[in-house]
Parts: sequence; C-alpha cells; structure tokens
Amino acid sequence: MLPAEDHRRDTPTHTLCKPEILTITDMSSHTSDLPAHQAVLDEIQARWNCAAATWDAKGLASIYSEDALFFGLLPRLYVGRPQIEEYFGSYQGTLECVSLTLVDQNTRTLAPGVFSAQGFGDIVNRHYDGGIVPRRVRSSFVIADRGGRWQILLHHFSRMEMPLG
Repeated sequence: MLPAEDHRRDTPTHTLCKPEILTITDMSSHTSDLPAHQAVLDEIQARWNCAAATWDAKGLASIYSEDALFFGLLPRLYVGRPQIEEYFGSYQGTLECVSLTLVDQNTRTLAPGVFSAQGFGDIVNRHYDGGIVPRRVRSSFVIADRGGRWQILLHHFSRMEMPLG
C-alpha cells in the first residue's frame, strides 16, 4: 500500500459555465498530486456549477459514476446515478439555481486515478420565491478517472451548526 499524501487547498475556485474536461492519465507520482487534484476538483466544481446554474438534475447526476454513493442534505442515502438524479430532482420547483465553492480541501491519493478530498463547501441556494440561503457544509468526496472522465464515486455533505459568514 502506498503512503497517503496530505495536501491542503485553501483557495476557493470560481464558477465556470463552460468547464474544460481534463484528462490526467498518471496520478501515481505522489509528489505531483496536489496540482492534479486541484485541477480535477476545479473541473468537478465547474461541471457541478454549470448544471446547478439552471438546476439541471440530470446534468448534476452525470458528474457521478453509475454506482456512486451520495449523502446529500436529505436524510436518505442515494445509491447509483438514477437515485442521485432523483435527489437533485426533488429540489426542482424550489431551487432556481445553486452555486458551490469547494474550500480547504485536503486530498489523499487512494490508488492511481483515484483520490479523496475532504473539506468544506460554500453553497448559495437561490430559491424561486426570491430567498437566498448561503450555507457552509462539510464535504467528502472520492473521485476517480472512469474511462478518461473524472467522476464522483462517493459524496457526502453534512450541515455545520454555525452559519456561513
């Protein structure tokens, strides 16, 4: 088993609406993981924000692998892409758009082409009724290169007791 590398990412990234899809084929060198992990997290965040800008449940679910596991902010565990799409779809008609900024992400290489990231997500929910709700959540991900496309295998958000700001 390879030793885990500790990487800390303190700088939030920006929302992009036309994300560049990255192909990183060799993540076996632990000394260069941080830039590769950051680039992949930036791509995942950009894809997530593009789909969330119009609250596209199918687009959001497409970021996840077919067999992904997802604990969102609802109490149930969602298993597989169809259930994850159901989770995002449950907010249609309520959420107009959402933005996500991943912050303070710490990464570990788990295997070639697979890494975990854990930190926080700053989420801004814009509701159809005009309400805007900012929130910081704890975030955990396992992300893998699946056939040349980075996908989320495991995602967990949990609420924090203190408000954002």
